[in-house]
Amino acid sequence: MYRSAMHAAVTAAFAIILLAPSAFAHGIAGKRIFPTTLTLDDPAVSDEASFPTIQYQRHGASDAGPATRETDITAEYDKRITEHLGVAVNTGYTMQDQIGQPSLYGFQNLETTLKYQFLQNAPHELLMSVGITKEWGGTGATANGIAEKAGSTTPTVYFGKGFGDLPDSLDWLKPLALTGTFGYQFQDVPTSTTTVIDPDSGAASLQVNHSPDVLVWGASIQYSIPYLQANIKDLGLPNFLGRITPLVEFTYTTPATRSNGTLTQGTIAPGLIYSERRFQVGIEALIPATKGSNAATGFIAQLHFFFDDLFPNSLGKPLFN
Repeated sequence: MYRSAMHAAVTAAFAIILLAPSAFAHGIAGKRIFPTTLTLDDPAVSDEASFPTIQYQRHGASDAGPATRETDITAEYDKRITEHLGVAVNTGYTMQDQIGQPSLYGFQNLETTLKYQFLQNAPHELLMSVGITKEWGGTGATANGIAEKAGSTTPTVYFGKGFGDLPDSLDWLKPLALTGTFGYQFQDVPTSTTTVIDPDSGAASLQVNHSPDVLVWGASIQYSIPYLQANIKDLGLPNFLGRITPLVEFTYTTPATRSNGTLTQGTIAPGLIYSERRFQVGIEALIPATKGSNAATGFIAQLHFFFDDLFPNSLGKPLFN
Protein backbone atom coordinates (compact mmCIF):
# COMPACT_ATOMS: atom_id res chain seq x y z
CA MET A 1 0.00 0.00 0.00
CA TYR A 2 2.82 2.39 0.96
CA ARG A 3 4.71 1.60 -2.26
CA SER A 4 1.64 2.21 -4.44
CA ALA A 5 0.90 5.51 -2.72
CA MET A 6 4.52 6.64 -3.07
CA HIS A 7 4.53 5.68 -6.77
CA ALA A 8 1.34 7.70 -7.36
CA ALA A 9 2.61 10.73 -5.43
CA VAL A 10 5.96 10.89 -7.23
CA THR A 11 4.36 10.43 -10.66
CA ALA A 12 1.75 13.11 -9.92
CA ALA A 13 4.43 15.57 -8.80
CA PHE A 14 6.36 15.03 -12.02
CA ALA A 15 3.20 15.44 -14.09
CA ILE A 16 2.54 18.84 -12.47
CA ILE A 17 6.06 20.01 -13.32
CA LEU A 18 5.73 18.71 -16.88
CA LEU A 19 2.72 20.96 -17.40
CA ALA A 20 4.34 24.09 -15.98
CA PRO A 21 4.95 26.90 -18.53
CA SER A 22 8.52 27.99 -19.28
CA ALA A 23 10.88 29.22 -21.98
CA PHE A 24 14.46 28.19 -22.67
CA ALA A 25 17.20 28.17 -25.27
CA HIS A 26 17.62 24.57 -26.44
CA GLY A 27 20.69 22.91 -24.95
CA ILE A 28 22.31 26.21 -24.02
CA ALA A 29 22.46 28.24 -20.81
CA GLY A 30 24.07 31.61 -21.44
CA LYS A 31 27.52 31.00 -22.91
CA ARG A 32 27.45 27.36 -21.83
CA ILE A 33 26.82 24.45 -24.20
CA PHE A 34 26.44 21.16 -22.34
CA PRO A 35 27.83 18.19 -24.31
CA THR A 36 25.96 14.90 -24.36
CA THR A 37 27.40 12.65 -21.67
CA LEU A 38 27.93 8.92 -22.23
CA THR A 39 26.85 7.11 -19.05
CA LEU A 40 24.12 9.45 -17.80
CA ASP A 41 21.52 11.58 -19.53
CA ASP A 42 22.12 15.31 -20.00
CA PRO A 43 19.56 18.00 -18.99
CA ALA A 44 18.61 19.17 -22.50
CA VAL A 45 15.59 18.32 -24.64
CA SER A 46 16.86 17.87 -28.17
CA ASP A 47 16.73 16.51 -31.72
CA GLU A 48 19.68 14.16 -31.87
CA ALA A 49 20.80 10.55 -32.05
CA SER A 50 23.53 8.37 -30.56
CA PHE A 51 24.66 5.57 -32.86
CA PRO A 52 26.58 3.57 -32.14
CA THR A 53 27.37 3.54 -28.43
CA ILE A 54 29.72 0.63 -27.76
CA GLN A 55 30.36 -0.59 -24.24
CA TYR A 56 32.69 -3.42 -23.19
CA GLN A 57 33.25 -4.79 -19.71
CA ARG A 58 34.17 -8.07 -18.03
CA HIS A 59 32.12 -9.32 -15.10
CA GLY A 60 33.44 -11.74 -12.50
CA ALA A 61 31.99 -15.12 -11.58
CA SER A 62 29.28 -15.14 -8.91
CA ASP A 63 26.45 -17.29 -7.58
CA ALA A 64 24.36 -15.99 -10.50
CA GLY A 65 26.67 -17.44 -13.15
CA PRO A 66 30.17 -17.77 -14.62
CA ALA A 67 32.52 -14.95 -15.57
CA THR A 68 31.47 -13.08 -18.72
CA ARG A 69 32.82 -10.65 -21.28
CA GLU A 70 29.95 -8.39 -22.30
CA THR A 71 29.71 -6.08 -25.30
CA ASP A 72 26.67 -3.81 -25.73
CA ILE A 73 25.90 -1.92 -28.94
CA THR A 74 23.11 0.59 -28.37
CA ALA A 75 21.27 3.34 -30.21
CA GLU A 76 19.12 6.24 -29.02
CA TYR A 77 16.94 8.72 -30.89
CA ASP A 78 15.74 11.94 -29.23
CA LYS A 79 12.93 14.03 -30.71
CA ARG A 80 11.39 17.31 -29.58
CA ILE A 81 7.60 17.28 -29.61
CA THR A 82 7.47 20.97 -28.69
CA GLU A 83 10.27 23.38 -27.85
CA HIS A 84 9.96 22.28 -24.23
CA LEU A 85 8.93 18.63 -24.40
CA GLY A 86 10.77 15.70 -25.96
CA VAL A 87 10.80 11.94 -26.18
CA ALA A 88 13.70 9.50 -26.45
CA VAL A 89 13.71 5.89 -27.64
CA ASN A 90 16.64 3.57 -27.08
CA THR A 91 17.53 -0.10 -27.24
CA GLY A 92 20.59 -2.22 -27.80
CA TYR A 93 22.09 -5.58 -28.66
CA THR A 94 24.10 -7.53 -26.08
CA MET A 95 26.77 -10.17 -26.67
CA GLN A 96 27.90 -12.17 -23.63
CA ASP A 97 30.87 -14.53 -23.88
CA GLN A 98 30.76 -16.78 -20.84
CA ILE A 99 33.90 -18.56 -19.72
CA GLY A 100 33.27 -22.29 -20.15
CA GLN A 101 29.67 -21.76 -21.27
CA PRO A 102 27.85 -21.05 -24.57
CA SER A 103 27.77 -17.40 -25.61
CA LEU A 104 24.52 -15.45 -25.31
CA TYR A 105 23.19 -12.91 -27.79
CA GLY A 106 20.04 -10.81 -27.96
CA PHE A 107 18.28 -7.47 -27.85
CA GLN A 108 17.80 -5.50 -24.66
CA ASN A 109 14.37 -4.29 -23.61
CA LEU A 110 13.06 -1.15 -25.32
CA GLU A 111 13.21 2.03 -23.24
CA THR A 112 11.37 5.32 -23.75
CA THR A 113 11.78 8.64 -21.92
CA LEU A 114 9.46 11.63 -21.80
CA LYS A 115 11.42 14.72 -20.73
CA TYR A 116 10.48 18.35 -20.08
CA GLN A 117 13.02 21.16 -19.70
CA PHE A 118 11.42 23.61 -17.30
CA LEU A 119 14.27 25.94 -16.35
CA GLN A 120 16.96 27.85 -18.22
CA ASN A 121 18.91 30.57 -16.43
CA ALA A 122 21.44 32.20 -18.72
CA PRO A 123 23.35 34.37 -16.18
CA HIS A 124 23.97 31.36 -13.93
CA GLU A 125 24.35 28.81 -16.77
CA LEU A 126 21.68 26.59 -15.26
CA LEU A 127 19.42 24.02 -16.93
CA MET A 128 16.88 21.74 -15.25
CA SER A 129 14.53 19.09 -16.60
CA VAL A 130 12.27 16.32 -15.36
CA GLY A 131 11.39 13.09 -17.09
CA ILE A 132 9.90 9.63 -16.79
CA THR A 133 11.74 6.62 -18.25
CA LYS A 134 9.88 3.40 -18.97
CA GLU A 135 11.62 0.07 -19.58
CA TRP A 136 9.17 -2.12 -21.46
CA GLY A 137 9.62 -5.55 -19.93
CA GLY A 138 9.55 -8.56 -22.22
CA THR A 139 10.44 -6.62 -25.40
CA GLY A 140 13.99 -8.00 -25.53
CA ALA A 141 15.60 -11.44 -25.44
CA THR A 142 14.09 -12.82 -22.24
CA ALA A 143 14.52 -16.52 -23.08
CA ASN A 144 18.29 -16.46 -22.47
CA GLY A 145 18.31 -13.81 -19.73
CA ILE A 146 19.66 -10.89 -21.78
CA ALA A 147 16.46 -8.93 -21.01
CA GLU A 148 14.05 -9.07 -18.09
CA LYS A 149 10.41 -10.07 -18.41
CA ALA A 150 9.47 -7.33 -15.94
CA GLY A 151 10.05 -3.66 -16.70
CA SER A 152 10.38 -0.52 -14.59
CA THR A 153 9.33 3.13 -14.37
CA THR A 154 11.81 5.81 -13.32
CA PRO A 155 10.83 9.45 -12.61
CA THR A 156 14.04 11.50 -12.85
CA VAL A 157 15.35 15.03 -12.24
CA TYR A 158 18.16 16.31 -14.51
CA PHE A 159 20.35 19.39 -14.03
CA GLY A 160 23.31 21.17 -15.56
CA LYS A 161 25.27 24.03 -13.94
CA GLY A 162 28.14 25.95 -15.48
CA PHE A 163 30.50 28.06 -13.38
CA GLY A 164 30.78 31.05 -15.70
CA ASP A 165 29.18 33.20 -12.98
CA LEU A 166 32.26 32.93 -10.75
CA PRO A 167 34.14 36.18 -10.06
CA ASP A 168 36.80 37.23 -12.57
CA SER A 169 39.52 36.39 -10.05
CA LEU A 170 38.58 32.74 -10.64
CA ASP A 171 38.59 32.93 -14.45
CA TRP A 172 40.33 29.57 -14.87
CA LEU A 173 37.53 27.80 -13.00
CA LYS A 174 34.76 29.25 -15.19
CA PRO A 175 35.03 26.49 -17.83
CA LEU A 176 33.98 23.97 -15.16
CA ALA A 177 30.46 22.53 -15.28
CA LEU A 178 28.50 20.00 -13.26
CA THR A 179 25.62 17.89 -14.55
CA GLY A 180 23.62 15.22 -12.78
CA THR A 181 20.54 13.05 -12.52
CA PHE A 182 18.52 11.63 -9.65
CA GLY A 183 15.77 9.06 -10.19
CA TYR A 184 13.68 6.52 -8.31
CA GLN A 185 13.11 3.29 -10.24
CA PHE A 186 9.87 1.45 -9.49
CA GLN A 187 9.88 -2.22 -10.49
CA ASP A 188 6.76 -3.25 -12.42
CA VAL A 189 6.84 -6.68 -10.69
CA PRO A 190 8.41 -6.20 -7.23
CA THR A 191 8.12 -9.88 -6.25
CA SER A 192 8.10 -13.21 -8.11
CA THR A 193 8.18 -16.85 -7.10
CA THR A 194 10.48 -19.70 -8.10
CA THR A 195 9.91 -23.41 -7.46
CA VAL A 196 12.87 -24.90 -5.59
CA ILE A 197 13.45 -28.66 -5.37
CA ASP A 198 15.28 -29.98 -2.30
CA PRO A 199 18.08 -32.25 -3.68
CA ASP A 200 17.88 -34.63 -0.71
CA SER A 201 14.15 -35.07 -0.13
CA GLY A 202 12.86 -34.08 -3.55
CA ALA A 203 10.28 -31.83 -1.87
CA ALA A 204 9.18 -28.74 -3.79
CA SER A 205 8.82 -25.30 -2.23
CA LEU A 206 8.18 -21.77 -3.42
CA GLN A 207 10.95 -19.19 -3.09
CA VAL A 208 9.91 -15.53 -3.11
CA ASN A 209 12.25 -13.27 -5.08
CA HIS A 210 12.28 -9.55 -4.34
CA SER A 211 13.20 -7.08 -7.09
CA PRO A 212 14.01 -3.90 -5.18
CA ASP A 213 13.06 -0.38 -6.13
CA VAL A 214 16.31 1.43 -6.88
CA LEU A 215 17.76 4.92 -6.48
CA VAL A 216 19.44 5.76 -9.80
CA TRP A 217 21.78 8.73 -9.60
CA GLY A 218 24.88 10.17 -11.14
CA ALA A 219 26.92 13.27 -11.93
CA SER A 220 29.59 14.54 -14.28
CA ILE A 221 32.37 17.08 -13.75
CA GLN A 222 33.48 18.75 -16.98
CA TYR A 223 36.16 21.25 -18.01
CA SER A 224 35.25 22.78 -21.37
CA ILE A 225 38.26 23.78 -23.48
CA PRO A 226 35.87 25.36 -26.07
CA TYR A 227 34.44 27.56 -23.29
CA LEU A 228 37.96 28.48 -22.13
CA GLN A 229 39.07 29.40 -25.65
CA ALA A 230 35.95 31.43 -26.48
CA ASN A 231 35.24 33.19 -23.19
CA ILE A 232 38.35 33.25 -20.98
CA LYS A 233 41.55 33.23 -23.03
CA ASP A 234 42.44 32.00 -26.50
CA LEU A 235 45.49 29.85 -25.88
CA GLY A 236 46.15 29.35 -29.58
CA LEU A 237 45.57 25.61 -29.31
CA PRO A 238 45.30 23.45 -32.42
CA ASN A 239 41.72 23.13 -33.65
CA PHE A 240 41.43 19.53 -32.44
CA LEU A 241 42.53 20.30 -28.87
CA GLY A 242 40.32 23.40 -28.77
CA ARG A 243 37.24 21.19 -29.17
CA ILE A 244 37.99 18.78 -26.32
CA THR A 245 36.07 18.57 -23.03
CA PRO A 246 37.76 16.38 -20.40
CA LEU A 247 35.26 14.98 -17.90
CA VAL A 248 34.58 12.38 -15.26
CA GLU A 249 31.16 10.74 -14.89
CA PHE A 250 29.88 8.94 -11.80
CA THR A 251 26.83 6.63 -11.91
CA TYR A 252 25.31 4.59 -9.07
CA THR A 253 22.32 2.37 -8.34
CA THR A 254 21.30 1.75 -4.73
CA PRO A 255 18.49 -0.56 -3.55
CA ALA A 256 15.71 1.41 -1.86
CA THR A 257 13.53 -1.50 -0.75
CA ARG A 258 14.07 -5.14 0.28
CA SER A 259 16.78 -6.40 -2.05
CA ASN A 260 17.63 -10.07 -1.37
CA GLY A 261 21.29 -9.09 -1.04
CA THR A 262 21.48 -6.71 -4.01
CA LEU A 263 24.34 -4.26 -3.39
CA THR A 264 25.05 -0.71 -4.47
CA GLN A 265 26.72 -0.67 -7.87
CA GLY A 266 28.73 2.21 -9.25
CA THR A 267 31.01 3.25 -12.09
CA ILE A 268 33.58 6.03 -12.42
CA ALA A 269 34.09 7.02 -16.07
CA PRO A 270 36.93 9.44 -16.90
CA GLY A 271 37.28 10.43 -20.54
CA LEU A 272 37.14 13.00 -23.32
CA ILE A 273 34.47 14.42 -25.62
CA TYR A 274 35.37 15.97 -28.97
CA SER A 275 32.64 18.34 -30.20
CA GLU A 276 31.95 19.67 -33.68
CA ARG A 277 28.88 21.65 -34.68
CA ARG A 278 27.01 18.67 -36.14
CA PHE A 279 28.42 15.76 -34.14
CA GLN A 280 30.53 14.72 -31.21
CA VAL A 281 32.70 11.72 -30.36
CA GLY A 282 33.30 10.54 -26.81
CA ILE A 283 35.31 7.81 -25.14
CA GLU A 284 35.57 6.94 -21.45
CA ALA A 285 37.01 4.23 -19.23
CA LEU A 286 34.53 2.32 -17.05
CA ILE A 287 36.06 1.79 -13.60
CA PRO A 288 34.05 -0.14 -10.97
CA ALA A 289 33.39 2.08 -7.94
CA THR A 290 31.95 -0.53 -5.55
CA LYS A 291 32.50 -4.20 -4.73
CA GLY A 292 28.89 -4.84 -5.70
CA SER A 293 29.68 -3.88 -9.29
CA ASN A 294 31.49 -7.24 -9.73
CA ALA A 295 33.26 -6.00 -12.87
CA ALA A 296 36.69 -5.18 -14.27
CA THR A 297 37.65 -1.92 -15.95
CA GLY A 298 36.08 -1.54 -19.39
CA PHE A 299 35.31 1.26 -21.83
CA ILE A 300 32.47 3.08 -23.57
CA ALA A 301 32.65 4.97 -26.88
CA GLN A 302 29.94 6.95 -28.65
CA LEU A 303 29.24 8.75 -31.92
CA HIS A 304 26.52 11.37 -31.48
CA PHE A 305 24.71 13.48 -34.11
CA PHE A 306 22.93 16.83 -33.65
CA PHE A 307 19.92 16.90 -35.98
CA ASP A 308 19.07 20.55 -35.24
CA ASP A 309 22.30 21.45 -37.07
CA LEU A 310 22.29 18.60 -39.61
CA PHE A 311 18.62 18.95 -40.65
CA PRO A 312 17.34 22.27 -39.25
CA ASN A 313 14.25 22.34 -41.48
CA SER A 314 13.12 18.73 -41.03
CA LEU A 315 14.34 16.26 -38.40
CA GLY A 316 16.00 19.02 -36.42
CA LYS A 317 12.94 21.04 -35.44
CA PRO A 318 10.06 20.35 -33.03
CA LEU A 319 6.94 18.62 -34.33
CA PHE A 320 4.83 21.50 -32.99
CA ASN A 321 6.07 25.08 -32.63
